[in-house]
Amino acid sequence: MKGGFSLIELMVVILIISILVSFAVPSFYEAKKSAEAAKVITDFEVIRDAVVAYYADYGKFPPDMGPGIIPKDLKKYLPKGFKFDYRPKRDIRYDWENWVVNNKPKHPKTGILYGISLTTKDKALVKKVKGIFRGAFQYSLNNNYTFVLEYISK
Repeated sequence: MKGGFSLIELMVVILIISILVSFAVPSFYEAKKSAEAAKVITDFEVIRDAVVAYYADYGKFPPDMGPGIIPKDLKKYLPKGFKFDYRPKRDIRYDWENWVVNNKPKHPKTGILYGISLTTKDKALVKKVKGIFRGAFQYSLNNNYTFVLEYISK
C-alpha cells in the first residue's frame, strides 16, 4: 500500500471546505455592510456637529448644494479631507438638504426641512443604515434616501 490520499478522501475534504466557505462568505458580506453603514452613520454625526457649529456662527443653516458637494462655508467645520462624495466609484454620496417638503416635520422658525441625504443604489447599505439610524424620520425618493436628524426638527 502506498501512502497518500485517495480520490474519495480528497473530494470529501474539498466538499467540507466548500461548505465552510459557503457559510463564511455571506457572513463576511454582512459584516462588511454593517461596517460601511456604521461609517455612514458616523459621517452623519460629523456633518450634524459641523452644521450645529455653522448655525452657532451664522445663525442659519448651510445652503443646499446637491449630492456630493459640501456647502462652501461648512468645509471649515468638517475634519480635513472629509468628503460628501463618499464612494464616487460606487455612486455613494451625501447631500445636505435644505428645502420645503409638504407633510413632513419642519424647523419651527424657518418652515424648512433640514437633513442629510444618502444617494446610492446600494439597497443593502441603505437597509443597514436604516437599521441603525436614530434620527427624527427617514424617507426615500428613487435612489435618494433622506435621513432627517432629530435636533433639526424640534
